[in-house]
Amino acid sequence: MTSFDPLTVEQGVAQEADGRRRTRSPRRNRRGRGLRGPLLPEGLPGAHTRNEAFAGYLAAAVSRLAEVCGPAVEQARFRATMVPEDLENRLELVRAWGAELVDDPTGSTRRDAQGTAVITIHRRPIEARCPIPSMLPDLVYGAVVEQWAELTGLTPEAVDPDYHW
Repeated sequence: MTSFDPLTVEQGVAQEADGRRRTRSPRRNRRGRGLRGPLLPEGLPGAHTRNEAFAGYLAAAVSRLAEVCGPAVEQARFRATMVPEDLENRLELVRAWGAELVDDPTGSTRRDAQGTAVITIHRRPIEARCPIPSMLPDLVYGAVVEQWAELTGLTPEAVDPDYHW
């Protein structure tokens, strides 16, 4: 093989111009100057995306709420979205009335066609209200408690005595 013969590369296997295959290690990229492996090991917090981290915070908040409220929490569905679905309407309200008069949309509660409660927590509004990243799990839990209280008709303090927002 000369230096200008074309190569077809498919996930760790190079095929020469005459059809012969040669294998190479998927972790080795000596001359291509790319990464040889993952930048961070899987177990470290920085290896997760922001969406994955937020989903983990939401799962931890739901399990903590289940410890406080009991098995009724398992009947509801919890989901996370980036922003509220009615964001355009909220922005028009903010333009018309000002940001002080429009509530901060950290979450919403509704029932689906089968009657199951669906609690949606919005990631970006919660992150915007978070002064330091280490407080994000507590803010997610506070939003979950607020939405559960709205669903059950209780105050957040009645749902969880440790609630303090």
